[in-house]
Amino acid sequence: MQLDRVSRVFGRGDIKVHALRKASLQVRNGEYVSVVGPSGSGKSTLLNVLALLDRHTSGTYHFAGADVEQLSEKQRTGLRAHRIGFVFQAFHLLAHRNVTENVIMSMLYTNTPRSQRGIQAAAALERVGLDHRAYFLPTRLSGGECQRVAIARAIAPKPDVLLCDEPTGNLDTTTTGSILDLFEELCADGLTLVVVTHDSHVSARADRVVNVRDGQVWHA
Repeated sequence: MQLDRVSRVFGRGDIKVHALRKASLQVRNGEYVSVVGPSGSGKSTLLNVLALLDRHTSGTYHFAGADVEQLSEKQRTGLRAHRIGFVFQAFHLLAHRNVTENVIMSMLYTNTPRSQRGIQAAAALERVGLDHRAYFLPTRLSGGECQRVAIARAIAPKPDVLLCDEPTGNLDTTTTGSILDLFEELCADGLTLVVVTHDSHVSARADRVVNVRDGQVWHA
């Protein structure tokens, strides 16, 4: 992923918000990068641009070798579905679906054959250490287990990149440590990680820390 002097401006006329200001950032394949900064600094906007959820106003963004500005909305959606996994502070699990069914949900919008979805879901749950909870409802899980299910859901389609927005914000210190151990293991497996956080203990576990302030990106 390569951002070159990317800006994102919201609003029109005299009322404009410069959420990103000529931000440049390269994330290499297999790298574990943490993005830190105060509330309102532009971290979420940066993540949304990286995730192809938002279009930048100026500059260039290359993802998987493609200039994303030249892609159609269908092509952008396809890249998101097949190449990018998402983990959020809120787990966003369906309470009335068991763990396996929640993980399978991530493959409904990819080309994963129906016969393969259960196999990949089981492999993802084993990878995060929750294969013994495969048929539990989320209401029977701890917060850390729910986040592991969310991570399994994100990695089940076998993405290249995992984008995480405050993934440990709802977890205690011990559980946070176990999730960060898992992130390091996934990165060692070759997955690229970008983790947005307010927590300096979380950011310290990454290979590299990027600071965002007033829409500008500063490299530590």
